[in-house]
Amino acid sequence: MSSDIGEYKLFDFNCDVAQSYGVYKNESELEIAKFASSINISAGFHAGDPMTISKALKFASENNIALGVHIGYPDIQGFGKRQMNLDNEELEALIIYQISAIVAYAKTFDLEVEHVRCHGAFKEYLMQSQEGLLVAVESIKKVCPWLNLIVQTPQAKEFVEKNGLKAAYEVEFSETSSLREIRELEVKPDTIHFKSLEDIKRAYDILKPTPINYNRVQNQI
Repeated sequence: MSSDIGEYKLFDFNCDVAQSYGVYKNESELEIAKFASSINISAGFHAGDPMTISKALKFASENNIALGVHIGYPDIQGFGKRQMNLDNEELEALIIYQISAIVAYAKTFDLEVEHVRCHGAFKEYLMQSQEGLLVAVESIKKVCPWLNLIVQTPQAKEFVEKNGLKAAYEVEFSETSSLREIRELEVKPDTIHFKSLEDIKRAYDILKPTPINYNRVQNQI
């Protein structure tokens, strides 16, 4: 094993897929997903339509990839990048609706959803608001209490788990990142998020990711 990654035995690479809508296509996503061990399927609010979601589920089934739901604000026009002033009841409804849709669709492919990843402005809101994050936790538990929520700070992971839901701490890989740098972080991540085909191929050349059941990620990396 390369000295650049030391004693890593299990590692998860994740990416977002099904972020197309109608005639607006993003065909590069499944190219990135070929090098990932987990994919996050857009649930139709910020992106995703029935055919792109079906295609992503088929890809997961054929490639033994861990499956997650990618949820966001109902903002197709702004690709989920615009903040929305929603009350807690509205937040609960949009979370439950999106997760339920993908969980049900996945069953038609004999697949189980394992995690939830939030998108864009919705993700930013949850990382800034403990009230909003608690709404997300309680909403997810109502659908599937064994699901895991991907979060972007160690503090958020601790908060989620204190409130009875599993969490996976994520860092994003960029052109300035390396697996060595990630390994040297004070708090080690559970999963790495990729947006670039070049970046994930570069990381894959060093380390082959292993699909991880997020209920077992703690202390494995």
